[in-house]
This record gives sequence, C-alpha cells and structure tokens, in this order.
Amino acid sequence: MEYVELYNVEYGECVVLGGAHHNILMVDCGSMNRSRKEDGRELTLCVSEEIFERYRKASSRTFLLSHCHRDHLSGFWNLLGKEPKYFNQIYLPASPCDRNGRALLLEFALFVFVFLRDQTDYSRANIASLRLFERTARASGPETVRGLGAGDTFSFDGVTYDVLWPPRENYPFSDLFAGAVEELNIELSSPFLPECARTFQALKNEFCRTYCRAASGAPLDGQMIAECTSLLVRIDELAAELNLLPPAPDIREILNRPVTRTAYADALNAASVVFHNHRTQEASLNDILMTGDAAPETFDAIADKLYAGYYILKTPHHGTASHWSHIFFELSAEHLLISSGGYDKGGKIAQEYVDFPAVKHCTNSEPCQWYQASGCSCGRMAVCYDMECGPALTIKCPFVRGEAKEAACRIYVVGSSGRRSCLCDNLSAAPPM
Repeated sequence: MEYVELYNVEYGECVVLGGAHHNILMVDCGSMNRSRKEDGRELTLCVSEEIFERYRKASSRTFLLSHCHRDHLSGFWNLLGKEPKYFNQIYLPASPCDRNGRALLLEFALFVFVFLRDQTDYSRANIASLRLFERTARASGPETVRGLGAGDTFSFDGVTYDVLWPPRENYPFSDLFAGAVEELNIELSSPFLPECARTFQALKNEFCRTYCRAASGAPLDGQMIAECTSLLVRIDELAAELNLLPPAPDIREILNRPVTRTAYADALNAASVVFHNHRTQEASLNDILMTGDAAPETFDAIADKLYAGYYILKTPHHGTASHWSHIFFELSAEHLLISSGGYDKGGKIAQEYVDFPAVKHCTNSEPCQWYQASGCSCGRMAVCYDMECGPALTIKCPFVRGEAKEAACRIYVVGSSGRRSCLCDNLSAAPPM
C-alpha cells in the first residue's frame, strides 16, 4: 500500500488504497447527498467524471463493497454505468444466515419487494440488495465477482487481507430484527391461505439459498445469475395476487413501522464487511482496519482477532457516536479516516474520535462539533510520527505547509481542489491568532 485517498463524497464513503504498481483498491463509493457543498457540483458528476478519470489509468482496479446502502453503493453503479468493465475484480458482501440457516436480510428484502410496490428510497434499497450480484455480474462479467465473508482472504498489491466479518453461518441478528422477520413469515403461515402464499414462501427460500451460493466465495457463473433472475421474476409475478390476501395490510404495516425500518438499516450496517491486512511479521505501514458501517457489537465479536495497533483505522459509520466501540479504547492507531458530511439524518462526529490520540483525516468539517465551536481543525494539536524530523505537530509537516508535493504519511483527502492534508480548516499551517 503506497498511499490512501479519502474522497469527499459528503455523507458517504469512497476510500482508495493505491499500490506500488499503479493499481488501486476502492472500498465503497456512494453518498446520501445530491451535491458536494464545497463547490455545488452534483455528486453523480463527481463520481462519473472526477473519480472515474482519476483512476482510469490505473494498471488494475479492484472494488470492495462493505454493505448494500446507498451511501456506500450509489457511486459504484455510476462507475459501472459509464464503463461496465471499469473494475477488474469486484468483492461483494455475503448475506449471512442465522443459526437455523435462514438469510434474514434477504427474506426481509423479499417481503419489501412484494408488498411495498411504491418506488421509495426504502424499497429501492431492498431491491438493490436482491439484485446486487445479478446486476454486477451482468455489467462486469460473473468471472470478476466474488462474495466475501468471515474467514475469506484476498490480495492487493502483494498484501493479503483477512475478512473478519460477517460470518456466513450462525450470524447473531438482533432480536428486534429477527422478530420482525418472524412476524412477517407468520402472517403467511396459515394453511387456509391460497396456494400463492405457499408458493411465495417456497420461492423465497429457494432464492435465499441460490443467492447464498452465489456469495459463497466460489467462482460465480452465469447459471447462478440466471437462477436468481428467474426466481425473482417468478416472485414478482405473484405480487399482485399476494397483495390481495387478507394478511397483506398487516404485512405492509409491519414493514412500514419506523422501528422495523431502523432495525433493517441497523442489520445491514452490522453485516458490513470488516477486514484488515494479514501480518506476516511485525507491525508495519500496511496495518489497516477497514470497518464499513460495522456496529459496536461487531467489534465485541471480533475483538480477539484484532491487532493491538494499526497504522490506519477507518472509523465505522462516518465517525458517528452510535457506532463508536469501547474496543477502540484498547487499540492504538496513528491515523483515523473519517468520511462524513452534512446530512440531516446523519449524526455528528463522536467526541471520542476528536479525543483519540491519532492524526484525523476528515473529508468534511460540517458534522464536527469541535470545528463548529473552535473554527479550526483538531488536527493542529495532533502529533505525526511519519515526518523525517521525527515526531512533530502536524503543522510542521512540509506537505501541510505547502513545501512538499507528497505527505510523509501518504494519506490524502481529495475534493474539488485536489488533494489536501489532514487539516480540514484551510487555514495556514501556523496556528490562527
């Protein structure tokens, strides 16, 4: 890993690891915002023009999706829409199964697909998850697509990475989400319902099995894609009849409950792909922990697999307090990556990250309460250990001061004006008077 670029996509994420051979690994690419506030440019154009062109000349391009939410996914579709073969290799998250072998995220999404036919952001997000492997494989080719789950490994730039989460089997779904899925299934369990109810349940189960095979990590083939497509078409053909059943209003009521929607969103976040480099020797500059939008419970579950320290820690869920883990108190990191922006439903950057003894690289200062109160970057008080002169305040960094073309840490925030340093305030390197 030669460098890291953290692209400003507002409330979203796009992290690019650059290799020594001009190859890249892009982890997520999406946003909840329509435009970039620093210059007012539409984010679809930021992706399809700026990001596309920035990495177009890379010798090879790999993409890894942590989970199926718009703020991590929308830009990926923009890139494939412009050039279907843009990526040479694509890693997609496995959909985990509970202790009974049921893929609850997929089951829930299928209920939304059938019973909430209006094209809302909520329904579109569910449909996107159901067609994730199909749509990607049709664009890029099934040979480029692979599912990732705990225990898998992949390589980039001569470094092997271990996937720590999510486990494909015995996944610990929250009681709230598992209960909602069970409630939905009970609504269609009566033997007195028409045959279409039993047909839907059978097709739903078969779709989940086929999807999980596609995400197993084995090579994806056209037959798997065709099966998923066929099953989804058959389920879609049942929708009109299913929506006339007596339980249909109750199913819609369950799906539309705010608590259910939140439980589903939280479940998708919690199933984010979490990975780090596989250490073969001592700690190194390759030590990185990538977290998607993983939940605090995730870090409790994988605590024994984490290293005591990392060179780079990508904060989960845009650095918000809801996804801060007490485990981070026990870890050391020299650099934190925080990708966030202005979004009315997004949270503020957690104070714990502001206080964390590391250099922070933030794409946006708007959700940072420290910045709003002080008017300057918290990074001005941080000590960087990467400079040739030895440990020093970040304001002594030659790149920060405009005296060098490259930062010693090789970590950059990229926006409308190009690459910038860890300081988010655009003030001079000298402390403000």
